[in-house]
Amino acid sequence: MVGKIKLIEMKCIGIIASFMAFCSLASCGTQRKSTVSPTDGEVHETVSRAEGGIRATGSKPEEVNDAVAQSEARRDFSHKLFSQALLSARESENVVLSPYSAGVALSMLADGAAGKTREEIVAALSHAPYAGDSLYSDSVYNVASANSIWYREGFEIRDSYADRLKKDYGAGIFGRDFSSRSAVADINRWCADNTAGKIPEIVDNIDPDMMMFLLNALYFKASWEYAFDPVRNTEDVFHAPSGDSKVTFMHLSENLPCGEAEGFSYVVLPYRDGRYMMTVCLPEEGTDLVKAVNAVSPSKLASAIAMADGRDVQLSLPKFKVNTTHILNGILSDLGMKEAFGGKADFSGMTDSNVAVDEVKQKCFVEVNEEGSEAAAVTSIGIRMTSLRPDEEPFVMKVDRPFVFLITSDEGEVLFAGRIASIEK
Repeated sequence: MVGKIKLIEMKCIGIIASFMAFCSLASCGTQRKSTVSPTDGEVHETVSRAEGGIRATGSKPEEVNDAVAQSEARRDFSHKLFSQALLSARESENVVLSPYSAGVALSMLADGAAGKTREEIVAALSHAPYAGDSLYSDSVYNVASANSIWYREGFEIRDSYADRLKKDYGAGIFGRDFSSRSAVADINRWCADNTAGKIPEIVDNIDPDMMMFLLNALYFKASWEYAFDPVRNTEDVFHAPSGDSKVTFMHLSENLPCGEAEGFSYVVLPYRDGRYMMTVCLPEEGTDLVKAVNAVSPSKLASAIAMADGRDVQLSLPKFKVNTTHILNGILSDLGMKEAFGGKADFSGMTDSNVAVDEVKQKCFVEVNEEGSEAAAVTSIGIRMTSLRPDEEPFVMKVDRPFVFLITSDEGEVLFAGRIASIEK
């Protein structure tokens, strides 16, 4: 047991090191990607491994090839994206994002951009590459990511761009009559099929000036290493900004990595075999969550986690299930990605046509219960035509107010990050 806890502790040191200043991760292993031939429609299972970064066009100091630098860059992107999303949301609003899914979709977009448009997208991504990426999945973990492009029939995409997305992202390329409702149905069916039905719809209609959609779907399902016993469940009060409510709390008494850092307490819950884990971060009572996220530097947090030992923990955590939809245009613009949305957008690596990003939308589903967690995300980028961490008492943590959670891998990838402000019945 001690050896196992120590292994978890060591893995935890890298987790919270940067993200929302709470945590992060990078990828390893294999990932199944559904790729579909644009000619015969046959679905193939392929295995990809990380091969490098966002492709360079012209000068290439933008690429991040070193594994450590790449991981740090991804943590930075995850932190920036989540922090900005919190700033943009109401205090009572649940905020759940998938930095990983957004990173993959934006990387595909960057590979079709040029000039200042590309520079801004790559900078918003913190120069973090997601091309040729992979996630660990086996009989214990069901983790999968898939990519696709859907374009209006007659809209010309450069062969080099389509070939790059098929090769580097395993993307399926599909041409459809966007004036037909069947195109909407096909896109949404793809989303449902690649998220176990958890994200059944990403597009409701297609406007006449929409030329293409870049999609990433991410699915995660895993069981806890130490399951919560449903017999111990109780009804108790969760103090939400919108008012108190009675919800179901799960209870766990186990030896787990945990600790306190400036402004918050945390407990790390490993999933089976320890390749993925959830870190639950509870700000001090009365602390503004946005300020707590931004006040803790990565170095302070890394130091706290490095000193964390496995301790007897008494955790009370509410069961929760949440569905969120976020339009990321404003958030990405605040991160410096401005030109892609306007008349000066340069996507000449994608097409000869004058196009711009119409909308970056992400839908997420997360359910946390006694057995484990299930989560899914779809990120859609719509392209439109345009004219232009001594002996102690047990560590007690009752999560009865807004909290942050992260689902991460053991090597650095932030798959999901969320702020739970209220619990849905």
